[in-house]
Amino acid sequence: MIRCSKICTAAFLFAGLSFEAAFAADWYAKEHRWAGHDPDIIRYEDGYVLATTDNHMLMQFSEDALNWKNGDPAMPEFSKWLYKYAPNMIDIWAPDIHYVGGEYRMYYCGSEMGIRSSGMGFMSSKEIDPTKPGYGWTDQGEVIHTVKSDSYNAIDAAVLKDLDGKVWMAFGSWGTGIHILELDETTGKVKSGAKMKNIANRGGAGVEGASLIEHNGKYFLFTAWDNCCKKGADLENNSYKTTVGRSNRIDGGYVDRSGKALLDGGGTILLNRYGRYYGPAGGEAFEDVNRLRFVNHYYDKNDGGNSYIQVRDLVFTEDNWPEMGQPFLGRYLSAEAEHGILTHVDISSSSKASNGEFCAYINYDDSKIRLPMIIPQAGDYLIRYRYDNNWTEDGANGSSHFVDINGKTQEVQLPLTGAWSEFPEKSVVYIPTKLKRGSNFIEITKGKHYAELDRLDFLRIIRDTIPANGFDNGIRVRLTDKDELAIKDGGYAIFENVITDSIVGAGVSVQVKNSAGGVLNLRKESKKGDVISKCELPTAGESKWVEVKCSNMPKLEGVQDFYLTADGLGGETLVGNIKFSEADTGSVAIREGSRALSSMPGMTYDRSNAVVQLANDAPWSLFDMNGVVVKQGYGHEIRLNSVTRGMYLVRSSNRTLRINR
Repeated sequence: MIRCSKICTAAFLFAGLSFEAAFAADWYAKEHRWAGHDPDIIRYEDGYVLATTDNHMLMQFSEDALNWKNGDPAMPEFSKWLYKYAPNMIDIWAPDIHYVGGEYRMYYCGSEMGIRSSGMGFMSSKEIDPTKPGYGWTDQGEVIHTVKSDSYNAIDAAVLKDLDGKVWMAFGSWGTGIHILELDETTGKVKSGAKMKNIANRGGAGVEGASLIEHNGKYFLFTAWDNCCKKGADLENNSYKTTVGRSNRIDGGYVDRSGKALLDGGGTILLNRYGRYYGPAGGEAFEDVNRLRFVNHYYDKNDGGNSYIQVRDLVFTEDNWPEMGQPFLGRYLSAEAEHGILTHVDISSSSKASNGEFCAYINYDDSKIRLPMIIPQAGDYLIRYRYDNNWTEDGANGSSHFVDINGKTQEVQLPLTGAWSEFPEKSVVYIPTKLKRGSNFIEITKGKHYAELDRLDFLRIIRDTIPANGFDNGIRVRLTDKDELAIKDGGYAIFENVITDSIVGAGVSVQVKNSAGGVLNLRKESKKGDVISKCELPTAGESKWVEVKCSNMPKLEGVQDFYLTADGLGGETLVGNIKFSEADTGSVAIREGSRALSSMPGMTYDRSNAVVQLANDAPWSLFDMNGVVVKQGYGHEIRLNSVTRGMYLVRSSNRTLRINR
């Protein structure tokens, strides 16, 4: 087990940096509630399309899957054929959107609550973007139907094309559970001669809301169990939950994580009631540009049980089982403790906590908070760990948590903050760590005494390179089959939480391929934020990587979000690494920090002679940007001739000076 030394060193070291003065975004999240039930999302070039139940298939649009706006309903008048099978239907349920057969298809159902008088059909549109020619939904009529006497129910479609190019539709609700049929890709309807198969069955207990996704050669069937739709005075009877099973083939053989067959009632529970979030289920898995995600609804206890949507990452373990990540609250590289997988931990409320909630009573030997996270860029990080505590039984000046990051456990010392449920700004320690590209798992358990936990933020320690394929999200971007970032005109890629203090210099260059002119701008804080470096691209369209020199950055401090924006591009351009170096003196915007002499009260760095002068004899330490001590000593002069070139921090007499050797 790793003890406190490196953690304490890092907390001591980075306390001198300007994280709180210049930061990427407000460290407090606030939930953006968007009403919906049985949601489905499809990603397209310029953002996301959402469809939900009971609104004539109202099309809803968002650039970021957080801030939504309403479009027009796809079916303003219900198709007459539905009334043949569901004469008392009230509205359309459970839409499911896919791009298949060269068009967008939205499968839907009409039914009557509690009986199997149901019909399923689909609508089609050549475009999903309402601003483009070809947008407009046409009903293609019935796919299948059921009647009251059937043992299965024709609702809740889930369509997926398998690795062999066959198209399938899973469906069903209660009764004999979930069934699957092969579809004809050309017509969108049941393939001639297709035989229906039962793939999940709970012996009459509640199972519905199927969703299918493929990952690393396996097929995953998500379902919703038990009772939905309870609200108001009946909310406590809402037992809806999300489960999953896995198979080597799409049309059967699904088992849960313990090996129990879904046909025998098996299913691994991924989401269940927690805090005010009742019935988190009824969702769909979908593919984003650089991750798989899941959209579900939940019933808010604080709002009478009304339903709202959550968008989460699917985070896969090394043995290829999914876990549910955080509901997206606007930041990719952050985690709210209350939205973790919780064991013997309470969720409490406070206006001082991020999103108004935090984890309390992490007091027991079996208390645990598990946080599955997608991290698009591998490398060195600082975890900003926001906690509070007030007293200890033995009068000690702090408590601790054990923090396990991908199997490596550290005991994190948590100095007293002087209050419970308050989370003052001093309620932060920084944990240096290495994170993997893709799935990461953080587990927090009790250490010494007690502390509450609010939020974790993951800060990138960037020195000389940002790999462009490590972007968090964006629009008009994609990852190629060679794992390269491709960007189109008007697009942008987001890189959250960059520690600018660790960047080696103000010089910037970018690797590009297949460019046809235009400009890539590196901006801070938003897609329309200040340009900090401008890269004019060649028009030759080289099929090999070309390194383009960009303008120098200005002086930056603290943690910033970077946005790479594309303007005037002649086509799709591939982007490799964004590289940083010493400032190019022939370029503009020379970084103030590149001057020969830098100083602060009590310390002066003479770069030309590679020496730091202190005002008086005193103990001093020289750290690299990982918080590791490179040199220590006592005196008023620190000679750096033997130190490798790069960024360092000098610490003496409670002062910290950042230097570029």
